[in-house]
Amino acid sequence: MLHLVALDGRGELTTAHARLVARALGVSLRTVWNWLAVARREGRLSACMPDRSTVTPELRARLAVWGGNVAAVHRELLAEARAAGDPEAVPSLATLQRAVRRDLSVGERAGLRGGEAARRRFDVYGKRPSTYRNACWEGDHKRIPVRVDLEGSAVCPWVTWFIDVATKVIVGVALTPHQPARDAVLAALRTGISRQDPHGPFGGLPGRVRVDRGKEFLCRTVERALGAFAVPVDDLPAYKPYRKGTIEALNGAVEEMLLVSLPGYTHRARPAEAYHPDPVEELLPYPDFPPPPVCTPPVSTPGWH
Repeated sequence: MLHLVALDGRGELTTAHARLVARALGVSLRTVWNWLAVARREGRLSACMPDRSTVTPELRARLAVWGGNVAAVHRELLAEARAAGDPEAVPSLATLQRAVRRDLSVGERAGLRGGEAARRRFDVYGKRPSTYRNACWEGDHKRIPVRVDLEGSAVCPWVTWFIDVATKVIVGVALTPHQPARDAVLAALRTGISRQDPHGPFGGLPGRVRVDRGKEFLCRTVERALGAFAVPVDDLPAYKPYRKGTIEALNGAVEEMLLVSLPGYTHRARPAEAYHPDPVEELLPYPDFPPPPVCTPPVSTPGWH
């Protein structure tokens, strides 16, 4: 455009010049002539950008007072501007909302509405440094959302397992038809620590074990069993799943990739008014659960094949 304006100033501009620019930029000839008219009239060569409202520190403080309610902040600003005799100084509600969405992250907006706990749900948590094999295990219980047939009764089993943080290998696992106790933790630890047949080849002695305040993991029996091998247990704070993200990722992946395909899965979408669960006769027998893909490494608990 600068060259076209120069040609126009010298009286050398022709339609051929304008048509060549239009073809190169993929616009119509009329658009190029409009650009030249604006350049002659206003002396600018770029588009006129609309005024942008930004979230200033004062506006952020008002949003905090009103719990992130942009409409309430706009009403307050408008009332103050009208009292001062200058209502035009306040941008429209849509402009203010657009500025908040642009200048504040999702986490910041959630924090204004729900406080610091709400903001932290959108944080990117730091990644733990890489370690060597068996440097740390993470353990957890998971209620399997699959109903199975246990001697004519439908139950949802529980799995207790340990995963190696460095290699992401499930080193120890135990399955129970009821809420697990310390015996399930000890069975899972045995399958993880022992590398003799039928266990292994993964496993061994961990450098430390991370759990999140589960009473079965922190009982005196488990403490003595691990203490005999000088293995410390890190008791992580409750309701902080990101502190042991490896085992939590395993819990979610198993459900999304395997359990959802099994008969008796309890989280499956059902038709409206379908209140009755699957009959017991259509469920997997407990001795046949889970199928082979989850059976490596094997465990010594009854009903696990």
